[in-house]
Amino acid sequence: MRYVAVKVDMVSSRLLQQRGEVQRRFLDIAGEINDRFGEHLVAEFVVTHGDEAQVLLPPSQAPWVFRVCEYVSLALAEVEFRFGVGFGTLSTELQPISIGMDGEAWQNAEVALTRAKRKRLHIAFCGFGRESDLQLEALGNLLCHLQARWTPEQMETIRLQSRLGKQVEVAAALGISKAAVSKRLTAAGWHHYSRGRVALERLLLQAVESLDKTYEG
Repeated sequence: MRYVAVKVDMVSSRLLQQRGEVQRRFLDIAGEINDRFGEHLVAEFVVTHGDEAQVLLPPSQAPWVFRVCEYVSLALAEVEFRFGVGFGTLSTELQPISIGMDGEAWQNAEVALTRAKRKRLHIAFCGFGRESDLQLEALGNLLCHLQARWTPEQMETIRLQSRLGKQVEVAAALGISKAAVSKRLTAAGWHHYSRGRVALERLLLQAVESLDKTYEG
């Protein structure tokens, strides 16, 4: 069986003025991700070093990869992250936590992360097929580029919109009007972003399903 592995790297973490606090928050985020996305993970999200983390998903849950990366970026918006996403087999036994494993999936994730660092990308992909890797990378980085330009107010609104789903509930949570919520989302390009995210998720699933058919055949 093949898996989707994700490696996360915090950019220039040693230069952060409050590095210790950021690292503690990163650990908290790991727990939040496991609570929120646990049903989609095959091995839990874990911080392997103070500024690095990784997670493993089954192929059927590949569309959730970007949501996990997005959660990290939004939860620690003051820090820049790079993500390497790889697809492939394991050469070791599957573990409940994303550590102590090796194989093609993790090697491809490392290749992707290295490329992201070298080319200064937000996210890179490896192992999904040459054309799919390029398409996923192009769309993923467009989404991350847009995301990085959200204001704190827009980001807070989008977090709530993603969780609650209805603008009237978001307005109640923020103590503002529904019209004000709509204005923030429009200014952030949220509707374009959310459609692009769906497209990325579909591309991921199509790539994985296509490769799995070839693998099984």
